[in-house]
Amino acid sequence: MVMGNVENSGWSTSSPQQTVAFGVPIAEAIVEGVRRLSMSRVAVVTTNSLSGPGGLAEAVVKVLGSKFQSIVSGIHPHTPRKDVIRVAKALDGIDGVVTIGGGSVCDSVKAARLCLANGISDAVGMDRLRPYHNRNSEPDETRSPTLPFIAVPTTLSAGEFSSAAGVTDERGPLKQVFVYPRLSPDIVILDPEMTTQTPNRLFFSTGLRAVDHAVETWCSINPTPLSDAYSLHAARLLIPSLRRVLDVPADMEARLDCMKGAWLSILGAAAGVKAGASHGMGHALGGTAGMPHGETSCVMLPHILRYNASVNGNRQAVIASAVGSPDMMLADIVSNLVAALGLPVRLRDAGVTESQIGDVATAAVHDPLLASNPRPISSLDVVLELLKQAW
Repeated sequence: MVMGNVENSGWSTSSPQQTVAFGVPIAEAIVEGVRRLSMSRVAVVTTNSLSGPGGLAEAVVKVLGSKFQSIVSGIHPHTPRKDVIRVAKALDGIDGVVTIGGGSVCDSVKAARLCLANGISDAVGMDRLRPYHNRNSEPDETRSPTLPFIAVPTTLSAGEFSSAAGVTDERGPLKQVFVYPRLSPDIVILDPEMTTQTPNRLFFSTGLRAVDHAVETWCSINPTPLSDAYSLHAARLLIPSLRRVLDVPADMEARLDCMKGAWLSILGAAAGVKAGASHGMGHALGGTAGMPHGETSCVMLPHILRYNASVNGNRQAVIASAVGSPDMMLADIVSNLVAALGLPVRLRDAGVTESQIGDVATAAVHDPLLASNPRPISSLDVVLELLKQAW
């Protein structure tokens, strides 16, 4: 078992605004990150499960020492507005923030920093922020956040590498995606040991979310040579490494390869390469039915791959070959991986009721990512049929 030290570790510039420490032990990386960002009064934002005695937050607080000021826990899935405002209030007067957790924790701080930068102090005030698909309707004078931010992911959702924040407006409920410059963390720390307390279902399902990022950007309607390199290598890392972690949970190299794959998987989308219907329907399933995003990918990605195979089957076959299964359809490779990892293969397995399908379809048909699906989805009836197949 490799603990603490892993091969091929170091610091890397992921974008002009972001640095990534990969395979660097958390104690070393936190100290260096705080130094680089000149933090002196640091808040930690995390979940209840990670903030208790012996939890990961305790280890980070110990490393911060006298620079630690406060902890905010209890962040809920899908980042409801009430959590964003609660975090924003807790960050007032702080000069740095560290998140420990998955995508919802990271998104809560992204959005809270945006609220702080724009004087938003209540949930209704967030109406001033423009969802991504409404950004071009008129001039937007929203200020980008400036509060220094370090993210320590414990899942493979990869939201740490994106300038997008998904927030649920509880009045709908409706999941909205906000995209602004400098929304992503300044520093991301990828320490595989920080994933060892993550429940298998969460770790593996977010790994499938990363596979979804890689596959849908590889199969995108607007790929670039750079995004192709990121997406294909991400799939090469993720699909075998997830199986390795299943077989040997203490394999830190395999866990780090999963984290690297998750990092690479989202860089295409972060550069403007469009995902498709698996992501679009995932937004609706999350915001409307409360389904975890990782699990939406487990269920929907194989169905969307089959639906799209008539227009991009050759592209799908490249990934199938890259992961050592040239004679299999990519949809089957993904669905077999989902089953092997013990993840939901149907919507009903993830708690979605048949009565919710209509509301989910109505929400999904308005998601902008359905419009960028490689094979057109032209009507509500098509969305309903895909969801019924998945149910």
